[in-house]
Amino acid sequence: MDSKIAIMEVFEKALKLILSKASQPGYETVLLEESINRILARDILADSDMPPFNRSAMDGYAIRKEDLHKPLKIIDEIAAGTVANKKINKKECAKIMTGAPIPEGADFVVMIEDTSLNENSEVIISGLKESSNIRYRGEDLRKGDVILKRGALVKKQHIGLMASVGEVNPQVYLKPKINILSTGSELVEPDMVPLGAEIRNSNGVQILSQLKSIGLEGNFLGIARDDPDYIREMIDQSLHSCNVLLITGGVSMGDYDFVPEVLTELGFEITLHKIKVRPGKPLLFAKRKGQFVFGIPGNPVSAFVQMEVVIKPFLYKLMGSDNVTTVYKMVLGEDFKRKKSQLKLFVPVKIIEGEVFLVEYHGSGHLASYAEADGIMEVNEEIESIKKQETVNVRPL
Repeated sequence: MDSKIAIMEVFEKALKLILSKASQPGYETVLLEESINRILARDILADSDMPPFNRSAMDGYAIRKEDLHKPLKIIDEIAAGTVANKKINKKECAKIMTGAPIPEGADFVVMIEDTSLNENSEVIISGLKESSNIRYRGEDLRKGDVILKRGALVKKQHIGLMASVGEVNPQVYLKPKINILSTGSELVEPDMVPLGAEIRNSNGVQILSQLKSIGLEGNFLGIARDDPDYIREMIDQSLHSCNVLLITGGVSMGDYDFVPEVLTELGFEITLHKIKVRPGKPLLFAKRKGQFVFGIPGNPVSAFVQMEVVIKPFLYKLMGSDNVTTVYKMVLGEDFKRKKSQLKLFVPVKIIEGEVFLVEYHGSGHLASYAEADGIMEVNEEIESIKKQETVNVRPL
């Protein structure tokens, strides 16, 4: 195909097309504490009932409910981790600690705060009691219950849950091997002082940080000058050590945008080139067997936004999950207006007391606009205005 011919799609169709190309990954076994931000390759099952026995929900006295208003003789004391050996009969009770097993005969636990002792050292219960204060066997989970499904993203709140069912070596899908390459003769690294028409390359380190935020590592290869032979050599070499290559710059239709041509020469099929979206319209996606290349616009906001809305979902799908993108319905706190456009728009917003407010935004080169942003608001094609208090879609940052 002619690499200069753009393949343009609306955003939703483009994203669906890109995600459909993600191949099923392999899997590995990791330590539980290393599984955060990984995608489960098998269901996690409860290996026993939870709780495993009827146990007290608080410190107090285990009694027979029918004896609530009678003086009770203390016949035992049951600490957490110990087995109750004595049966509770009429007008008897056992002092019990939180988490301890309920003794035979008891069907109620009275909080210690609601009790006192009479002159005979018997327990007297005050007030009307409704809750049994017993956590019953299996009320949380039954043995064999699925607690986390295959394809779930492991979050911090899942670690303790997996530990509670003995899942210390979860099976997770393999991480993609990712290389990052920036193109542009005008670029210098962030630690250099730009001279003349040079600018600092913010995309390399930015993309590395976005990958790190979802538990992935990337290898930044440096900057390729705008020379087709040099770009071809760098791309070809990088593909020996990765299955996903992220290239910033060189993907539009200018005379010095060589990336589409080079990818075609290297045997890649350009599945998509251009999306009806702003920022990031020139986004390119190409595939060659089990390798994938994203050509990302060089403007820093375009690169940042497309990483969030397209590339991160693709990487999750590549790791075995397609249900990790969070989009919230929120109320717009002020009026929004723009000129009529056939492009879907993503704009930075701040969230204040549950409402969404616009951040000053000058376009795809205005990286500072995201410094105070809490999220990215979506504005669909053909939408020229949104009134205050209308509902909008927001992706949190």
